[in-house]
Amino acid sequence: MLSKCANPECSEQFRFLHEGKVFQLTPTPEVQEMSEGAFPGLYERFWLCDRCSKEMTLIWAGTHAKLVPLPAAPVAMPAALAGKVVPRKRSIKRAANAASRNR
Repeated sequence: MLSKCANPECSEQFRFLHEGKVFQLTPTPEVQEMSEGAFPGLYERFWLCDRCSKEMTLIWAGTHAKLVPLPAAPVAMPAALAGKVVPRKRSIKRAANAASRNR
C-alpha cells in the first residue's frame, strides 16, 4: 500500500489519488526472463506528491525504482512571434548608404 511520497527526502503522506502522480513500474524484459515469475513484488506502485512530481519522475532501474529529475521545460515563445520571422531593423545610416550605392 502507498503511504508516502517515493522521494526519500519528502515526508508528504498519500491521501488522495488526485494529488500527485501514481506510477506502476514494470521490470524490463531482461529482468522478467531472468526471474521467471519469481519476483512478483517487482510490479509495485509508487506515488510522488504534487511538489515532487513537478521536479522529478520515477523510472525502473532493473530491480528498484529510481528518482530522476525532469528535463528543463522549453522556453515559451509569445504567440504573436510563434512561427514568424521577425525582420531586423536596419539603422537609418546603413539604409541611406545602401540607397546611395544603388544610384
